[in-house]
Amino acid sequence: MSFHNFPFAVRLIGFSSAEEERFDAAFAVRQGKGYGYFRLAQNNLQDPDMYVANADELRALVSLADLRPSDVRPALMIGDPQIELPYPRVARPIDWTALIAALDGLVEKRADALSRLEASDIVTVPERRRRNRLDVDLTDPAEYEKMRAKVPDNGLVLVIDKNSALRDYLSDLLARQQVKVAWADDETKAVDICQQHPVAVVMINTSTPGVDPYRLCWAIKEKDSPVRIAVVFLVSKPFAYDLEQARYVGADGFLNKPLASQHMISVLKKFMPLQR
Repeated sequence: MSFHNFPFAVRLIGFSSAEEERFDAAFAVRQGKGYGYFRLAQNNLQDPDMYVANADELRALVSLADLRPSDVRPALMIGDPQIELPYPRVARPIDWTALIAALDGLVEKRADALSRLEASDIVTVPERRRRNRLDVDLTDPAEYEKMRAKVPDNGLVLVIDKNSALRDYLSDLLARQQVKVAWADDETKAVDICQQHPVAVVMINTSTPGVDPYRLCWAIKEKDSPVRIAVVFLVSKPFAYDLEQARYVGADGFLNKPLASQHMISVLKKFMPLQR
């Protein structure tokens, strides 16, 4: 077994805050001992390397099934599932040694799947197209409101920032994706652009002087608007992402800086239909 020196991102689904903290503690103990893992915070838009779902919560299982895990992005269930899903399971109470061993097994399986994909020139039908979606709808009414709002066709990306280095990096990356980009360095300009142009995604550098990202997000997210604008925070220390406040103003999530190009492209595909 060849160990990597980078940690794998784990998306937890359906666990309480106390349980999430226990995962954090188990992952911290694991550091420097083979494969490393870290938990993606809620609203972190980075793609995970694997999912871990609370099998005792039906909503978590429905969410997991809708995500369509695969060998490349595998899933692990904790507990006793109420519905049958084709993913490995660890029983409760959690034996953390057994859980880490199960995650290690998924990492090895993921590596094998990636190797096969890289070695093959055959285009296969994605696994998500071959699986039936669970016929259970637990969607929150607020989520239906978001889905009814329309994403602008050929919408542009608005970046709020005064840092020329970050702006140059994003400009080059988005240009290669054939995405139109606009810039603003204060809240007033940002709101004006959103009102006058078809903006699909707003990315706010939270370290921009004079800009309150929560206040700006609230101003951009016009209530009852037929147009949906996604707002993403670009976060670095010492800024602390406040999940409750972000949800209140309608923020769609955040990405940690320094930004990885694959995570940025994934966000574009999530919020801009023409990029999918």
